[in-house]
This record gives sequence, structure tokens and C-alpha cells, in this order.
Amino acid sequence: MRIYTSQNDPIDFCGECAPDSDEAEQLYANLGDGPDGRGNCYGYDDDHPSYEGEGYRCSKCGVELKDDD
Repeated sequence: MRIYTSQNDPIDFCGECAPDSDEAEQLYANLGDGPDGRGNCYGYDDDHPSYEGEGYRCSKCGVELKDDD
């Protein structure tokens, strides 16, 4: 799962570590505006690149991510 912070920073999580939508909003939705005057860029469970074999890791536990994460 990919979450974009309000500053447009992507954070990836495995299925076990992913916060629910309420927790994610509290943690990541009000950190400031995104670059280039775009405003709040927060996004929950957004599209992400293929994780399989690309070295993406969960930002919380460090496990290598799979496409179903």
C-alpha cells in the first residue's frame, strides 16, 4: 500500500503494517502543502509501481513488498 503525505512524499507499507485510513489521515494528511503550490497532496492507498523484485520495502518493518501489498 502506498500513502502520499500532504507534502507528496510516498510511503509504502506491507499489508500487516499499513495504517487504517483514519490513522493515516492523522499521521500524514496535514504536514503542509505539496511542492509547486499544488496544495495538500495527501492520498491513501494510491497507485504504486510494481513492487515485485524492485527492492521496495515496508517503511515500518522493512520486509520486501509484493504487488499485493
